[in-house]
Amino acid sequence: MKTLFINVLIGLFPLTGTALAEPILLDKIIAVVDDKIVLRSDVENKLRQELITRRVDVRTVPQAELENMFNKVLENEIQRNLLLVRAREDSIEVDDERVEETVRAQIRYVKEQFGAATFAEELKKAGLTERQMRDNYREQIRNQYIEDSMRQMLAQQVSVSPRDMKEYQEKYRRGESSFISLSHIFIEPAASTEQQDKIRPQAEAVLERIRAGEDFAALAKEYSQDPGSASQGGDLGFFGRGTMVPAFEDVAFSLKVGEVSDLVQSQFGFHIILVEEISGDQVRARHILFLLQKDEKVAQQKAMALYQQIRDGADFAELAREHSDFEETASRGGFWQNIPRSDLPSQFADVVRALKPGDVSLPVKMEGGWNLFRINDEATALEEIARLERLQELFREKLAETRAKLYVDVRLE
Repeated sequence: MKTLFINVLIGLFPLTGTALAEPILLDKIIAVVDDKIVLRSDVENKLRQELITRRVDVRTVPQAELENMFNKVLENEIQRNLLLVRAREDSIEVDDERVEETVRAQIRYVKEQFGAATFAEELKKAGLTERQMRDNYREQIRNQYIEDSMRQMLAQQVSVSPRDMKEYQEKYRRGESSFISLSHIFIEPAASTEQQDKIRPQAEAVLERIRAGEDFAALAKEYSQDPGSASQGGDLGFFGRGTMVPAFEDVAFSLKVGEVSDLVQSQFGFHIILVEEISGDQVRARHILFLLQKDEKVAQQKAMALYQQIRDGADFAELAREHSDFEETASRGGFWQNIPRSDLPSQFADVVRALKPGDVSLPVKMEGGWNLFRINDEATALEEIARLERLQELFREKLAETRAKLYVDVRLE
């Protein structure tokens, strides 16, 4: 295993330079599940993608942790194949269009977190194409939907008695439960009104020059602050829906060929968009970006003020609905998910593990903004988690039954 992982480190993530080195070892089979094989390259690809998604520089990760991550990805691959067998046995089917919609949303989210140019650069460093990333997400999401369907079938067999609930409540408060119910309030830094007022006239002046007949590409080279497209005259190439941030995409797909947009504001800044071609469900566009610098200090101060309000007795859920910038969870009063303690993201795992049920964390700086985390302790949350733990036990039993019937061989030597 040690030899294997040294080569993973060398082959996937060179310690010098930015170009991806070629793996030293030839590809090999590292697991067999029934009549399916798992190649080392399959696991390496998914590990690359996980590191990109988590925005982790491999050079900062201890080798022991990388080995654990590799083993976890491998186990997920084995479980995926077991799930596919079980799904066939239970006649479980997945809606392909639903999978594709989720894939598009996930790719869009990652691009928003990185920015289009940085996203492309990170893919290049890791030796992945966007298509490979989409294929990996598609496989993961399909697998998740299959698992969800199985859990829904098994949930009918799960019951929790009042006595069970009392025992579980004590276990939860001692921090011994496998799952926790987690909520958050997310505050995203935004450009100040003063900066918007400063940058908008600059963008409007360039827009007027375009409408007066000046060359769009030349002005993009001179003024655009998008490092990925400015040197190309703002050319973004062809893209489909789900690729760009919604504010940009909605306008781009509403324009006719040759039409120039008004100023479009996204989380990155002000855009001027020119559509050059339309082909089927894709457009080719150029843009000029005027960046807006986000005010981290104001966001931190707002998060701290919300923390103090909660300490003074304000309702967490109400504040989340009113102030959180993460719309999906804000509408649920900040509820994020019921999550296994072992799956807590490393960026805030230590913070959350130090909380007791009902506690709220100080603001935590993460990529994209500041978060307040709360471990929920309401009776409804505890009952749901108790059912989840029972369901998890039953799910593992079913997979173990499937695994016992199949030929499974792991070959890491």
